[in-house]
Amino acid sequence: MQFETERLSIRRMTMDDLAAVYSHRKNPNTSKYIGAPATLESAKERLIQACQPWKGAVDERLILAIVKKPQAQLIGELVFKYVDEEKKVGEIGFRLAEDEIGCGYGYEAAAALIKEAFQSLSVDTIQAICAVENLQSQRLILKLGMRRKTRLKAFLDIGGEKHDVYIYQLNNLSC
Repeated sequence: MQFETERLSIRRMTMDDLAAVYSHRKNPNTSKYIGAPATLESAKERLIQACQPWKGAVDERLILAIVKKPQAQLIGELVFKYVDEEKKVGEIGFRLAEDEIGCGYGYEAAAALIKEAFQSLSVDTIQAICAVENLQSQRLILKLGMRRKTRLKAFLDIGGEKHDVYIYQLNNLSC
């Protein structure tokens, strides 16, 4: 899967992306609400997974590179996975390099992924999961038109601590 926006190219990851992926994954600020900061080895493992052919199985991640044009600089990641095949529900996630946060790239990339998912990936509903404390991501998710559906208690384990999350959803008909 590959697509573009005005300022970004979204493409599959390659092993050449290791330095950039490690750079934003090791940052404690960009990992704060996702998990422990990456080691070089864990970033490499994630990249190997991202480079595998995607079969579209439930809970199998499609991991995409967010690349800023025209510099061809990898600035983050998008993730898509099917979570309920019968109900046609997919889930998205995103992460940006710290220097790129607040520039609109997260919204631009996620909005393009949502559009692509509705058009090409046979989903009727897109959801996103966000830690209750992650106000910045919540603002982005709301800007995407998603609505908060539920709160799951102690759902996310970050560094051995359990965190509540919100689940947001957007239906294809509401776009």
